[in-house]
Order: sequence, then structure tokens, then C-alpha cells
Amino acid sequence: MTSIEKAQKDIVEFILQGRNRQRIADAAGVHLNTVSDLVNGKRDDVRIKTLIKLETAINDIKRKREDNWMYRG
Repeated sequence: MTSIEKAQKDIVEFILQGRNRQRIADAAGVHLNTVSDLVNGKRDDVRIKTLIKLETAINDIKRKREDNWMYRG
């Protein structure tokens, strides 16, 4: 498994656990259908640029959770 495939798997797992596709799509600046297709396995050829945007958005959400214990996003 390459590092890109691992990153894609981690992104999908985080989205499925939190059920927050819209929030991540908005934070990453990508369309909701892109995130949904990635999670559902319909889109295997996701661009690296898109994965980087999604990973950055997820890291921001995780950081906000740690910084603010009242944050429930």
C-alpha cells in the first residue's frame, strides 16, 4: 500500500466515523459529491491535490477539537 492509498484510507475512515461530509467538503473547498464519491468508492482516481485539501481540512478539525474541549464538530 502506497502512502497515497494510506492517506486516502485514513480520510475515508475519518469521514465515516464523524459522518461530516458537508463540513469537510466546505472546509476543503471541494464539492460534496467529490467527498461522497470518495467515501462510497466510486472515485478511485482522486487527484493528489484534492487529497491534500481534504487532509488539511481534517487536520484543522482535529486541531479545533483538541483546542476547544466544548467543540463537538
